[in-house]
Amino acid sequence: MARKIGSRYTAHQVLGRGSAGTVWLGDGPEGPVAIKLLREDLASDQDLVGRFVQERTALLSLDHPHIVGIRDLVVDGSDLALVMDLVRGTDLRSRLERERRLAPEAAVAIAADVADGLAAAHAAGVVHRDVKPENVLLDSAAPTGPGGAPPALLTDFGIARLVDTPRRTRATRIIGTPDYLAPEIIEGLPPRASVDIYALATVLYELLAGFTPFGGGHPGAVLRRHVTEAVTPLPGLPAELDRILSACLAKAPASRLTAAELGANLRDLLPRLAGLPALDVAGPGEHDDEGGYGEADLEPPLAPPAPAPATPPGGDRKRGAVPLVRAAAPDSSRDTHTSIKLPTAEELAGFGAASRGAGRSRASAPGRPASPRHRSVSDAIRQRRIRFAAAAAAALAVAGLGGWGIASAGSSGSGTGSGGDSRGDTPPTTDPATTTPAAGTPAAPTAASADAPQSRTGRPVALPQWSAFQGVPAAGVPLTGGPRALVLDGATYVFARGQDKNVWYVVRDASGYGRWHKLTGINVDDDPAVVSARQGRIDLFALGTDGLLYRRTMTAAGGSAGAGGSGGSAGHWNAWSQVDERTHFDAAPAAASSEPGRIDLVGRVGGDLVTASLVGDRWNAWAVVPTAGRITAAPALVSRARGSLDAFVVRKADGAVLQLPYSGGAWRPACVIEGLDATSRPDAVAAGGRLYAFASGGQAAASQDADWSAAPLPGTDADRALGAVAASPHTLEIFTRTPGGTLSRATASV
Repeated sequence: MARKIGSRYTAHQVLGRGSAGTVWLGDGPEGPVAIKLLREDLASDQDLVGRFVQERTALLSLDHPHIVGIRDLVVDGSDLALVMDLVRGTDLRSRLERERRLAPEAAVAIAADVADGLAAAHAAGVVHRDVKPENVLLDSAAPTGPGGAPPALLTDFGIARLVDTPRRTRATRIIGTPDYLAPEIIEGLPPRASVDIYALATVLYELLAGFTPFGGGHPGAVLRRHVTEAVTPLPGLPAELDRILSACLAKAPASRLTAAELGANLRDLLPRLAGLPALDVAGPGEHDDEGGYGEADLEPPLAPPAPAPATPPGGDRKRGAVPLVRAAAPDSSRDTHTSIKLPTAEELAGFGAASRGAGRSRASAPGRPASPRHRSVSDAIRQRRIRFAAAAAAALAVAGLGGWGIASAGSSGSGTGSGGDSRGDTPPTTDPATTTPAAGTPAAPTAASADAPQSRTGRPVALPQWSAFQGVPAAGVPLTGGPRALVLDGATYVFARGQDKNVWYVVRDASGYGRWHKLTGINVDDDPAVVSARQGRIDLFALGTDGLLYRRTMTAAGGSAGAGGSGGSAGHWNAWSQVDERTHFDAAPAAASSEPGRIDLVGRVGGDLVTASLVGDRWNAWAVVPTAGRITAAPALVSRARGSLDAFVVRKADGAVLQLPYSGGAWRPACVIEGLDATSRPDAVAAGGRLYAFASGGQAAASQDADWSAAPLPGTDADRALGAVAASPHTLEIFTRTPGGTLSRATASV
């Protein structure tokens, strides 16, 4: 029976039903269409309505041959419908139910199509979050591909999430289908593109084996297996395909391939799979109604039931992974990607910056730090460097020679290495005291420690009481980056990047805020970094749109840096100068001063933390800080005492915030700050003998004698960008950036 949908469309017959809607075959002004109509009994559920509308919002921006496109959204009385392209065929679940498993060539061809669609979605900032066979349509009207597989299209972005939009669901809820949920989703970490890779790898495993790697039994048991069990290899699977599956089913999100990489690798593998029969694998018992493929919108159980004792094919499942959410220090007998591991010489050779030749490198120009050049090196060369490094380490141990000096002027730093992204994002395990970088690799000095780096909680440290946030006068343009701040001569200087790609700053003193100032001359691509290494002077560092680092210095007018509320001049600025014309940074650097007249910098290059210092008028070389491992986002840097530094970085493997102390001329082992994780730059400040750290999402932590305690920062939410902390003798100030491009300020007494 025909049904009118709005004024332009007519629905004729039901094609399928899901938990949120019914899909009809219909027609409209442009011909046959598929119409997804929200069930009437759920139309009053605002959460479902929001998810339904979000599907349209996400898909309207996507145009790809392997994504089912959206043509229109119809709101007509109690009807809410999405009008979609009509795909003549069936979904992948129906084919699996008919054939149970597919030949490797057909399975890989379908997975490659879906990977291509996901790559387009991820490039547009959209995470699907519910990749499963029900949401993969097979276009039987189109010519078949490798293995006789029809083209596959990804549909139902109903619970997709635009990466930069506020969360629509409570943090305590899990949305998705249990068999395909990535471990980080179960553990409450933010969903990123890697969750779709995990789900697609699970689908590919199911296409090959006839069952999912962790399915079966109660949903709670399924969720627990994702976190606590390793995937069982499939007997008879080609080695190359097994490696791809293992990488994409890794517990550590950063160890998985990207969608584009997965699609390319699968397509490269297709010619070698031609003619192979379906695997002959004895599967576990049939899934019951609870452990099958229905959707879950579950509160995570406080104590999930133990997994079913059923033995999968190929022997017992391997155990050993622990939850991704950081709790107490992990059991040392367990293998977990959340434990801190330091890089071996081989790992450094794989993604570190290596020198072209010891003794031949030089700083790029007088007064500039030497820069590591990045290029790929062959495995044979890398192995020779590793062997040479091991021999050099033994010789140094016998001779009792010291390490690199971070402040040694004129250090060499031109280097070669594979500077791109490495798949070895799981934090390495080797102690820095026994680790020697590849031959010629510039490395910041590290110190041995009797204790392996680990998460530290210790005794509670009281957090300060913060005032309510109050607005800061608006700048001349909306602010899009930063802020960063420092206190100089009783005035607070706040710097941020404007929508016009210039650095803007305002000064606040006892009389209030002055007017905003604009620093022109270069287009700025990230947050500025500021430091005061001399009385009455500010050094500003900014990342240009060319990826290079620039510096500008302010000297106070008349020996005073005042002129806050009075609106007068805040001092004289010299012109921008290039710090290093060859080193391209991934993110904005951070600056601090560990000694009067000295500027210390840390930055991220190729996923590594690098450091350099300006002593007098000479820069030393950029050097890798190996204790940081692979990092993401921009770092933070603070000096709490003469000769000491503390860097704060976001570990790439899991988003944990790490503290890396520097003292006695060496970088010490890192520790995890319990309760903090981040997707953007953290910030930190020292005051009253304590360290205070801040991370995205309104998280704050305080430290005393290496003991950290963390808590939410009152009055903040996910829409605010934390980024500027300043300290005077008795007061902390924190500045946040609102979605409207203005700043807010809160204070606390210390």
